[in-house]
Amino acid sequence: MAPNDNVRESAMFTAESSPAPVCEGFRHPLEIFPFFRRLRPSLVRDVAYTVIWNSLFALFFTALSVMIDPSTALVDTLRITFVFAQCIGFVIFAAFVVTEKLFGNAIRRAHFWVRSAYYGIVATVAIFPGYLVAFRILHWKNGPDWLFSPRAAVSIVAVSLAITALLLMIFVPRERAARAEAAVAREQARVAAAENEATTARMKLMEAQVEPHFLYNTLAHVVSLIDAEPRAAKRMIERLIALLRASAASASGRSTLGGQLDQLGVYLDILAVRLGSRLDWHIDVPASLRALDVPPMLLQPIVENAVKHGIEPAVAGGAIAIEGARDGRSLVLRVTDTGPGFRETKPAGAAGIGLANLRARLAAAFGADGALTIEDVLPHGTRVTLRLPLASSRAPSIEHPQLFTAS
Repeated sequence: MAPNDNVRESAMFTAESSPAPVCEGFRHPLEIFPFFRRLRPSLVRDVAYTVIWNSLFALFFTALSVMIDPSTALVDTLRITFVFAQCIGFVIFAAFVVTEKLFGNAIRRAHFWVRSAYYGIVATVAIFPGYLVAFRILHWKNGPDWLFSPRAAVSIVAVSLAITALLLMIFVPRERAARAEAAVAREQARVAAAENEATTARMKLMEAQVEPHFLYNTLAHVVSLIDAEPRAAKRMIERLIALLRASAASASGRSTLGGQLDQLGVYLDILAVRLGSRLDWHIDVPASLRALDVPPMLLQPIVENAVKHGIEPAVAGGAIAIEGARDGRSLVLRVTDTGPGFRETKPAGAAGIGLANLRARLAAAFGADGALTIEDVLPHGTRVTLRLPLASSRAPSIEHPQLFTAS
């Protein structure tokens, strides 16, 4: 039996009835359309997409048949083209799944022409078993004779390669664009990592500059107290050991607000021993906020500035208050001293290296959501306010504050 018109129409079905992974990141031909790129690639998704893709081919060739011959039986033609589309599409789909499992990594690393040959060969070879399955379902006994005739085989191969080439022309630019975007993302990540390392290095340098100065002054004061006030010297050494232990713990990488406050409490306690009645301090932060993760060295440079520029220069000394609270979705921390004021100590409006670095770190970590402000308070003094976004709207309440004071 010679092949009828429906068999001739079915010869137009090609490898593109399958979800061949044309390039990494665009695994199915339907991903030409942005709507179909919303779902993550998976076997279930690809099977569903293959049904849709094959059905589109069936509708296309049915419409083409009706346009060529208006007397064509629409329902019968649609049934036949649907069977051919699904059989050919799923056989090719299975071929690509198997070859992808066996040679996927090598194919993705291969040259463009090698990959193009792979897609064309797999699609063209697999299309013939697809036809045979359709012939079996439709009970077309003479279908194989027509399929392997030179004229039919050549036409099928030609159309298959043509549509494969068309899809490659669509997908290859997308692949190049995806690779370019990935390269840009990697470069941005590298720059961000370099900036983070530079910030960390600056912070470590700042710590290295501050800690020896503080340590030498503290040890010198201990020496001066050993004979006259041994109990005060012993207390100072104990507090220094506690500070060094807290500093070692903070070097582990995780920094909590409570850990920094404990470290500041020991630091200020040592200064209180050294300065005596010239320094009064207290820390008033809700206990429920102490477990929050915060950037390292968040309050230390602010408190050190308050001591250096606000308390030590004054003959009568002064007081330092560290306060914290939740304000909506933000954590607000304030360090207030009773020194001469910011404008007196920094008439040019410069914030100093420590505060400038802190402001830059906040901007890098939180963008516009992180802020550092400095203001003078009446009758005299300076207040530095930090505002950080809370990681979750379910931040703890502040009904039960914990108050730290100098003993």
